[in-house]
Amino acid sequence: MINSNELNDYSNKVYEYLKKNNSKLLENISLQPSDFGKNHIFIELRSKNKNSSSNLYFSSENNELTVGFDGYHCHFDSYSDQDFKEEIKIALDYFYKILSEELFVVCAGGGTTTLLTNQEIDIIESGQTLEKFDYDCITYYITSLSGDHDRIIKNTN
Repeated sequence: MINSNELNDYSNKVYEYLKKNNSKLLENISLQPSDFGKNHIFIELRSKNKNSSSNLYFSSENNELTVGFDGYHCHFDSYSDQDFKEEIKIALDYFYKILSEELFVVCAGGGTTTLLTNQEIDIIESGQTLEKFDYDCITYYITSLSGDHDRIIKNTN
């Protein structure tokens, strides 16, 4: 059990939400020093993928939620009037979809990455472009948490 006095205010809010709604996730929690006083939450699940540059993580660092894996990360609830409960639900949805391999990290070279479903990757593989990821590059690199779905797609255009 985490002592809430060890967490900054934002991380306390995240911790209370997770404790109430996603308590299983707290089995992997650690506390990290924060620039905003006290500590922030860092949850990390080890990837079995030897080709991945990082593990799957969820963080409350810098008073915002961050979900990341491999070359991808995304921020939620960042210094704005966004609804905290909606943002944490979205962030956890990303986290769990990466974990269950419904979403994969796709890199279009040059460090440009996003999360795509298998169906969206199939569209790219067929030579079409996606409106939300319309990078015209030579090679796309797909990374999955397990490594079982990793592949390289050559651009056919």
